[in-house]
Amino acid sequence: MRSPPLSVLSFASLLALVACSKTAPPAPAEADADAPAPKSAAAAVASSVPAEAPGAAAPAPAPKKYARVLHTGDSMVGGGLARALGPKFEADGTKYRRDVIESGTIHEFSQSDHLPKLIASFKPDLVLLTLGANHVPHSVDPEKEIGPYLPKLLKRVAGIDCYWIAPPIWKPSQAKFNEWLREHVAPCRFYDASELEIARRPDKIHPNEKGGEVWADDFWKYLKGPGAFVVDGAPSLLDADAGAP
Repeated sequence: MRSPPLSVLSFASLLALVACSKTAPPAPAEADADAPAPKSAAAAVASSVPAEAPGAAAPAPAPKKYARVLHTGDSMVGGGLARALGPKFEADGTKYRRDVIESGTIHEFSQSDHLPKLIASFKPDLVLLTLGANHVPHSVDPEKEIGPYLPKLLKRVAGIDCYWIAPPIWKPSQAKFNEWLREHVAPCRFYDASELEIARRPDKIHPNEKGGEVWADDFWKYLKGPGAFVVDGAPSLLDADAGAP
């Protein structure tokens, strides 16, 4: 038998050598049973957001802002109080309307058509009532003297956020009148400046411009703080304060 040519043998040997030199790919490593499963992109992002600390206090509800405020009452409205409050409301984006009835009384506001007409024309979403100063010097029995008139007056502001700004008493003995008012003006919220040092006019009764500013500043803190009305469904700041340790 004839041997194959040398060139054929050399080529076959070269092919065999190349095939043997190729190594098989390594077998896949066994999965580690304890290794964490890969996360999706959403899960990875979520896990990077720090969890809220346990026991963290919820943010306090924000006070309401109003479109139109009607401030009405007796001559106490007409001095420094209204002049100082007006710019505060306007800076808050609120239209502020001042209305004064000189020597105005709770009886008058509960019976005349003045207040209902004001509300119908101006359509306030907040009413400030500054009333009582003309009763303070003469009051002996508020329950008998004005008790029957308050419910009718309060009915006229029903459904509107309301604050009753108590008269700034000028004698300590008059404090009992404001104490009685406090218990009878709901659903209006009651603000009392009896403890404030308020500079007054020569009559020693009406606040002067500076006294009105002090009065307005203190009421504004109450309006935006512990006495604030808040958005429907949010807890009242008054309730939040009551529950504080």
